[in-house]
Formats: sequence, structure tokens, C-alpha cells
Amino acid sequence: MKLHIKEIAWGIDRKNGGSKERVTANESFVCEVGALPEIGVGRRNFTIDEVGADYVVFSVHYENNPSADKSWTLNKGEQTAYMPRSFDGGHRYEFKLK
Repeated sequence: MKLHIKEIAWGIDRKNGGSKERVTANESFVCEVGALPEIGVGRRNFTIDEVGADYVVFSVHYENNPSADKSWTLNKGEQTAYMPRSFDGGHRYEFKLK
């Protein structure tokens, strides 16, 4: 199984009131327990915590704010998204397990 992570940078365009998005990373990782290499420019630290026959448990860790750490269980063929709280721009993530 492989965990696919897409990082999308977004921001508010103050000139026209809309928003802009661009993909800053689109990576695939073999599902093995341990820390994943840093991807993109969002500076998030992802870790695979557990690997089963058809699922994976992974999490994001924040050095300066451990209370904001978050964990997901993803089954094979499913996808989920993560958008850290931000008011005027930042990064969002899409995860898919194949």
C-alpha cells in the first residue's frame, strides 16, 4: 500500500476578493511505521503510526503546540483531507490510501 499526500497552498487575493490555490507537493510513500520525509513548503511533520492489512494510522505533529497534533485512520481506497485553521491563507492536505 502507498499513502499519497497532496499539499495545496491557498491564499486570499485581496485585489479581486477571490482566492488562489496551487499544488506545492504531490508525493507517495510506502506504508511503513515511522516518520515521513518533509514534503512541500507547509512544514508539517507526518508520521505513520500503525500499518494493517488494509488500513493505516497516521498523524501530524507540531513541535511548538503538541495539543494541535491530529491522527487519522484511513482504509484502503479511501481519502480524507486536513485543513489547519487559518484565516487568510495557508496549506491544506489531501490523503489517499492505495
